[in-house]
Amino acid sequence: MDKNERYIFESIVSDMSDGVFVIGFDGKISLCNKAAADALNTDNNALIGKSVAMLMDEFEENDEFFELLLDAVYTRSKVIKTVPFRTDGQMRYLRVTTSFLIKESEKIALMAVISDNTDPVELFIRNKRLANQVIGLMNSFVEVMVTETEERSAYNADHTKNMVRFATRYLEWLNMQGRLTEFTMENTAPFIMSIWLHDIGKLLIPPEIMDKPTRLGECMKDVSHRIEITKLMLKMKMMSCPDEKEQLQARLEEISEANDLITECNTIGFLDDKRRERLKKISELKCITADGEEIPIFTEYELESITVVKGTLTKNERKVVESHVNFTRDLLAKMEFRGDYRNVPMWAAGHHEMLDGSGYPDGISGADIPWETRLLTIIDIYEALTAKDRPYKPPVSSEKAFAILREMSDNGKLDRDILASFCESDAWRD
Repeated sequence: MDKNERYIFESIVSDMSDGVFVIGFDGKISLCNKAAADALNTDNNALIGKSVAMLMDEFEENDEFFELLLDAVYTRSKVIKTVPFRTDGQMRYLRVTTSFLIKESEKIALMAVISDNTDPVELFIRNKRLANQVIGLMNSFVEVMVTETEERSAYNADHTKNMVRFATRYLEWLNMQGRLTEFTMENTAPFIMSIWLHDIGKLLIPPEIMDKPTRLGECMKDVSHRIEITKLMLKMKMMSCPDEKEQLQARLEEISEANDLITECNTIGFLDDKRRERLKKISELKCITADGEEIPIFTEYELESITVVKGTLTKNERKVVESHVNFTRDLLAKMEFRGDYRNVPMWAAGHHEMLDGSGYPDGISGADIPWETRLLTIIDIYEALTAKDRPYKPPVSSEKAFAILREMSDNGKLDRDILASFCESDAWRD
């Protein structure tokens, strides 16, 4: 740069409100304006001619600022970054933007423009701190709500807590493996929150359905009462009508055998066709009330319940339980999730969707189901299969659970890669 060019350049930058450094590729400052010196709380003479490395020793606690300049000089790279700078015990934030002075298509020096970005950075920090406080309060509220949801059920107290534990371990494992390709650590907190909230809709499911431990549930008492009254009435009639004893005895044995079968079928895991047919035959039997009236041994609801093939719920009851995802979505829709948390309602409410479209509530499939929901679904099913506190089924081993999950993935319902990765991670181990 000749004298005229230098004069023009200095005239331009001298009155700029932003600080300007011109640094040669030898690392020495050849020019700086007053704003640049003010930004560093010094004067021009203390800067011009000195190397950036030398200034690093003079300005303690500001290595990040000078390292940024040195890196830009020696790598000849453009940089836009805000870094902290401490002077006289005060912290400020300086925005550094680098470019090059070019003469005849050749880079001859680095130009660094320095602007004081303290106010917006401090505002961001305050807002971030406030946001973290709000998130902390929301997390506390969520945990209270989840605890309330699960304490309503004596059989489901640890389901969500176990899922959170599995998911946290799995994400940590993925991070250590360097395999967070479709998922970033920034999404961890929102994803974990979606797990905490995924069953919040169960607050609106009647507990007598949610916790139905057997096919007949509380109705077993009514059926047993009818049978016991019938047996008593038959015995009394045998005493008063000895000539009918043989017929009455046969009826007594029939009702007793029916009671044994009902008791067995009420708690059995899987009801085969033979037992179902016997139960339907039994439904034709009549019970006797205390006033001598004959009534069916089952109500329509009781017959439907006792003949459920697998599990304890009738079709209508299962629909009620499945509606918890709709309630979850409706409840979360009333909360405003923003920023990184904007997808929490979608992830939480979709944990019963299947890749082949056979899930609920919306029957979505394939690419419409995000990675987070696919993972949540796998963890939810695994925990449910291995849970030791379900009244309607015994737990299965981890090996059996993964066999079931693999069969579901083979049938196109679950994500094969996520399942294999989750199994490999050992995040599911106690």
